[in-house]
Amino acid sequence: MTFPYQCLGACNYSLGNSHEWTLFGASGPRLVVQSSSGASSVWPAAEVSDIREAASEDESQERPGKRIKLSPQTEAKSNFSCLVVSNDKQHIVAVTAEDKCIRVFRIDSQFRLHELSQRCMAKRPCSITLTSDDSTILCADKFGDVYALPLIPCAEDEVNESAVGEKKEEPIGTQYTPSASVLTVHSGRNRKVLEEQLKQAKKEPKKVKEALKFKHELLLGHVSMLTDVVYATVDSRSYIITADRDEHVRVSRGLPQAHIIEGFCQGHEEFVSRLCLTGSGLLVSGGGDPNVFVWDWQNYTLLEKVCIRDEVLRYYRAQPQLAALLPEDESAFKVAVSGIWSVPSSRPKEVIIVACEGVPALFSFQLGKPSTCGEVIPLIGNALDLKFIHVSESECTAVVSVDNVHKPGSTTETLANEGPSRLQSFAYQQDGTWGEDLIVGKKLEGFNRRAWAENSSGGAAKLEKSRLADEKAVQDILYGVENLRKRAGVEG
Repeated sequence: MTFPYQCLGACNYSLGNSHEWTLFGASGPRLVVQSSSGASSVWPAAEVSDIREAASEDESQERPGKRIKLSPQTEAKSNFSCLVVSNDKQHIVAVTAEDKCIRVFRIDSQFRLHELSQRCMAKRPCSITLTSDDSTILCADKFGDVYALPLIPCAEDEVNESAVGEKKEEPIGTQYTPSASVLTVHSGRNRKVLEEQLKQAKKEPKKVKEALKFKHELLLGHVSMLTDVVYATVDSRSYIITADRDEHVRVSRGLPQAHIIEGFCQGHEEFVSRLCLTGSGLLVSGGGDPNVFVWDWQNYTLLEKVCIRDEVLRYYRAQPQLAALLPEDESAFKVAVSGIWSVPSSRPKEVIIVACEGVPALFSFQLGKPSTCGEVIPLIGNALDLKFIHVSESECTAVVSVDNVHKPGSTTETLANEGPSRLQSFAYQQDGTWGEDLIVGKKLEGFNRRAWAENSSGGAAKLEKSRLADEKAVQDILYGVENLRKRAGVEG
């Protein structure tokens, strides 16, 4: 099975009158790189041979049985969940979900990635960002904490933290011994309790978890699961803005006073899953509510609401294959915002693009007109991620990653045959509308073909088991926002 690109990253370069770009995509555990000049690479580099072998298998008529496997996969690989490109365009910070690892890569002049560090956190990171000077990684985890880590760790920090960790490690606990014995227990019920206690005493004592052996600093904490974090600078003062599952949007001071809460943007009634800062400094937030909220976050004031649910509902009604997915009682129809992006443009009016989980379309809104949707951008599959690349000083193209595995409008049902493409490109035109960008699409054909697939061998039963495992893996990687919604009668 071919993995879609679950997350994207982009770099834009201005070289005199020319504008170049580089696109990064995470497909399962692989990172794929493509530049506007045609240069490309894959990380890990050892797997390039696998891609060439897969391509030759498609072109050759030779039976698969005569193929020689180069390197069997011995262990499960962690899949990427976040990608952030540094402001100086020299590094990529990525998170792999299963091992909770923050990985830093250097981008060389040939657009190859070189891994500089791996730092596995105690809790799984849900969102990362960088400070404006690229010196510090801000990592928000699912247990409500935000940590600061240096982008490039020093050897001294590693040694010092290791020594501190060894000192703080507590001794292994002594074996537990019940206070009662067979001589003091007489009833049948108490004897059963004593037997369980004796069994417990035979178990190995619980070992204390090892401290993190790299430099990290706890900045702030929530009492709820964090979902997103952004970093803002206003008049030389920095701020950390966080969102959580309990409807909060919190504004905290930046380093070194991140423990001080400046205020809250209050108004959400469901979880907040995404935050976005616009070019003018407004904050846009969305999640499980019917609306996307636009804030003057420095004054904690709600400026407007954009009803994304109504726009999705209107789009579904106009598409027969999607209308069949609507519930009989349309009031029960809900959306979960999975992405918000501010369109980089020199025009005075600001435009945002919103994606909802499991919806095969993007929704473009012009801020200041909350009652109307600027445009619906239909997609061939569910929207996953989006990045902007600059093709000129005043023009940009949105490169969209789409789900080519699941049926459009569904997060569980898979297609009989994989979709034709994992990427679509749309140019923001002079009249403020979106149109397909065939030139960029042509340049990304190689990027679009590169994939990560779990190859299996053996009988039909083994192949079917592997296929089902792959489908579950893809679903777990791509979809999870709706799971943040609290169910009636169940505590969050």
